[in-house]
Amino acid sequence: MAYGSTKITRFNMHQLAPYERMQYQRERRAAAAEIAQKQANMANSFASIQSSNAVEMGNLVSKVAMNRIYKKA
Repeated sequence: MAYGSTKITRFNMHQLAPYERMQYQRERRAAAAEIAQKQANMANSFASIQSSNAVEMGNLVSKVAMNRIYKKA
């Protein structure tokens, strides 16, 4: 992110006008919120995959157990 010809850093941010500094901070916060939302969505999708995987593993174990019970009877 650069305003004008120079890149803004924490060392030269104080040289900006107050309004420009606020605008810059808003842009940074919006970008950070967007990244956090993408990461949260990805984490939720991985959690859902893990959950469905665990359910299917349970179903498989249950089927094997039921087959063993019926073979003994």
